[in-house]
Amino acid sequence: MGLLDFGFGLAPLSGVIYVIASSVYLLYFHPASKFPGSKFSAVSYVLYCSASIHGRYPYPHSPNEVLFYTPQAAMDIYSPAVRNQELFVKTDLMDFGAGDLGFIWESDPAKRKAMAKKILPAFSAKAIKEKEPLVHHQELTKVKDGKTSDAVEMIRQSSFAGNLFQLSQEIPIIALAATSFVPLRVLRLILAVLRANAAEVKARIDKRGKAKHRDFMDHTIEPEGPPPATEKELVHVEQVTFQMFIASFDPVQITFHAVLSFTLKHPKTYAILTKEIRDAFATYDDMTPETLTHLKHLHAFIYETLRFHLTTPTGMPHISPGATVDGVYVPKVVVVQLSNFTATRHERHFADPLDFRPERWLPSDHALYDKRYAGDNLEAFFPFSLGPRQCSGQAIAWSQTRMFLGKVLWTFDLEGVRGHEFSFDRDFSVHMLWNRPEVGPRFLPRR
Repeated sequence: MGLLDFGFGLAPLSGVIYVIASSVYLLYFHPASKFPGSKFSAVSYVLYCSASIHGRYPYPHSPNEVLFYTPQAAMDIYSPAVRNQELFVKTDLMDFGAGDLGFIWESDPAKRKAMAKKILPAFSAKAIKEKEPLVHHQELTKVKDGKTSDAVEMIRQSSFAGNLFQLSQEIPIIALAATSFVPLRVLRLILAVLRANAAEVKARIDKRGKAKHRDFMDHTIEPEGPPPATEKELVHVEQVTFQMFIASFDPVQITFHAVLSFTLKHPKTYAILTKEIRDAFATYDDMTPETLTHLKHLHAFIYETLRFHLTTPTGMPHISPGATVDGVYVPKVVVVQLSNFTATRHERHFADPLDFRPERWLPSDHALYDKRYAGDNLEAFFPFSLGPRQCSGQAIAWSQTRMFLGKVLWTFDLEGVRGHEFSFDRDFSVHMLWNRPEVGPRFLPRR
C-alpha cells in the first residue's frame, strides 16, 4: 500500500476520532455539560438546524447554549446592569455583515448605551402624545388601503436566507447556500431598498430641525450638530434607521394579524370584546389611546394574544460572564436565553396554557374573572422583554394596538371566510420573521 492509499485510509479514521473526542468533551467537560437537555443537541447542531430550516419553533438548544423558562432567569439574564450597561452581553446573532450593528442589533453594551441615551427621548410620553395623530392616520390608512411597500416585501422574501445566514455563524458552510435561496428579483429588490434607505437618510439629515415633531432622527443627530462626516458614520445612521423601520413594522403587523385571527377563532370572546367597545363609546372619535385604556377586556384580550402569539420568536441570546441564573451558576462564554415560548406555554406558570383565555388577565373584581386562573404566574410573561434592552416603543405599540382593534370592532362586524381556518401550531412557522396563514376576514358594516 502506497503513501497516498495510506493517507486516504487515515482521513476517515481521523474524522471518526475527532467526532468521538468532540462528543466526549461536549458531553462531559464542556462548561454547559452539567445542564439537563438532549444529549444529541449537546454534541450536534442537527436538531437545531433542522427545526430552524423548517421554521418549527421553539428551536432545540445548541451545543453551547442553555435555555431557561422562569421569571427569575429572565431577570438574572436581561436585567443585571452596572450603570444601565448589561452584564450578559448580547450575541452577534443579528450581525449580517453590514459593518455596523446600529442600535437594536448592537451587541457592544457601551455602544448600545450611548445610542440609547440619544434615541430614548423620542419615545417619552410627551413625544408619543405629540405624534399620536400622525401614527393613527398612517397605521389605519395602511390597513384600509391594504398596501405594502418594497421594504416590507424585501424583508419578507429574504427572511429565509437571513435565517440561513444566522445558522452559518455556527456552521460556516451553510453560508454558501444562503444566497441561492434568494431569487434574483429579490436580490435586486434588496439593493434597491438599501439605496432608497440611504437616500431617505440623507434627505432626512438635511431636514433636521424642520419636522413638525421631533423624531428619533433629530435625537440621533442633533439639528445644531454636524452631519455624519465619514462613510462609517453615515452607515451607522442608515443601520439605525432601517432597524427602527423593522421594529415599527414587524411586531405591530404581527399583533394586528394576531388580534384579527383570534377574534375570528373565538366567537364568544369576540362578542364580549365587541360589546365592551361599543357600549363604552357613542362615536368613533371618542376613542383615543387614553379612553381605551379603561377597557379591561380589551386589555386582557391583547395580553392573551401576545402570550399566545409571541411577536419575537427568539429570547435574545446573551453570553454569560460567569454568573448565577435562577440559582444555578453558568460558566463564562455559555450562551443563555429565556425560552419565551416555553415560559408562556408551561403549566407551571399558566392554567390551560394551550388555551386562549383572556380572562386570566382580568382583575379579580371583574364580572368575567375566572378563579381557575387565580394561580397563574403573570410575571412569567415579558412581551417587551426587560432590562436595558426592553422594547423602546412598547408604549407606542400598546397605543397602536388598542386604537386599531377598538376602532375596527366599533366600526365593523367581522366574519370569517371559509377555507381560512387555522391552527397556530400547525399553520405558523418562523424564519427570522413569522410565516402566517391568510386570515381573510370580511369587514361588514356593523349591525
